[in-house]
Amino acid sequence: MPEATSVGTDWRLLGCDYVRAFITNDKANQRLMEAHPIELSVSIGRLAFTVTEQVFFPMVFGVETHCSYRAVEYLRRRDPEFAAAWVHRIRYRRQGLGLTMRPISRSRYVSAEIARMLCRSWAHRHDADEPSVLVCDIVPAILEDLCSGLCHPCEHPTDP
Repeated sequence: MPEATSVGTDWRLLGCDYVRAFITNDKANQRLMEAHPIELSVSIGRLAFTVTEQVFFPMVFGVETHCSYRAVEYLRRRDPEFAAAWVHRIRYRRQGLGLTMRPISRSRYVSAEIARMLCRSWAHRHDADEPSVLVCDIVPAILEDLCSGLCHPCEHPTDP
C-alpha cells in the first residue's frame, strides 16, 4: 500500500486488486490491503464509479457517459431500477472522494456490488438470464480486462 500512494499509481487498480482478493477469498491479501482503510475505501469508490459509468450503465441500460442530461433524467423517472443505480453511482462518487464512514465495511460491501454489476453486465452482453459460471470465475477475468483498459500511457493517473 505505501507504493500505492506514490506518484504515478492509479488508485482504481488498487480497487481491482481488492475486489479480486475479495471474490477469490484471498484473506491474506485482503487483510493486507485493509490495513490502510481510507486509501482502500477511496480506491474502491473510484473503481465502482468507473465500473458504473463505463460498464454497467452502457451494457444494462444503454446509457453512455456522454449522454445528455435530459436522456438520463427521463430514464431516471421512467425506470426505478436505473434510478436506484444512479443513487448508488452518487454514493460511489462520494466514497471515491473519501467521504465515507466505516471504510472497511463499506469497501467490502461495494466490492460485492462491483462483482454483481460485472456479472449482470456479462449476463446482459451474452443474453443470459442467469450467469452459468461462478462469480469467482468470471469477475477476475472481467476485472483483468477492465484494469488493462483503465490506464493508458498517455493519461495521467488519478490523484490520491
